[in-house]
Amino acid sequence: MSFFSFDRVFIAILCMASPFLCAAGAQDMSVSSSIWKVVLSLIFVIAFIPACLWLMKRFQFAQMKLGQSDIKIISAQSLGAKEKLMLVEVEGERLLIGVTPQAISHLRSFPSKTTSFASMMKEVDREKAAANKNDGDAT
Repeated sequence: MSFFSFDRVFIAILCMASPFLCAAGAQDMSVSSSIWKVVLSLIFVIAFIPACLWLMKRFQFAQMKLGQSDIKIISAQSLGAKEKLMLVEVEGERLLIGVTPQAISHLRSFPSKTTSFASMMKEVDREKAAANKNDGDAT
């Protein structure tokens, strides 16, 4: 029999490692609880972002109601990636403007807001037809 038998070495290692094994079990519980803390924090943050966006949208809507600006965008029609036609109302007068990244152009003014945009466009078509008819009669 030798002094360093396998059984004695195993028992010695087991006796020395037993406090660490108990500590490892406690660490597993600590790691498990910290993982749950991270998961719950992540869920809270993910839920908090849409809630903040909803509140911001709601307050902007309330601010727009309280602000009551004299300039109102009645309608906007996209013509391309960055080009638009916009019907804007300022102090009871409607303006048709063209908007591009480089400029804003005034296209036409409409006197009052009592008539609809569609009826105004029909009137413009009639004016153009009358002008074309007069040009045709002149030649």
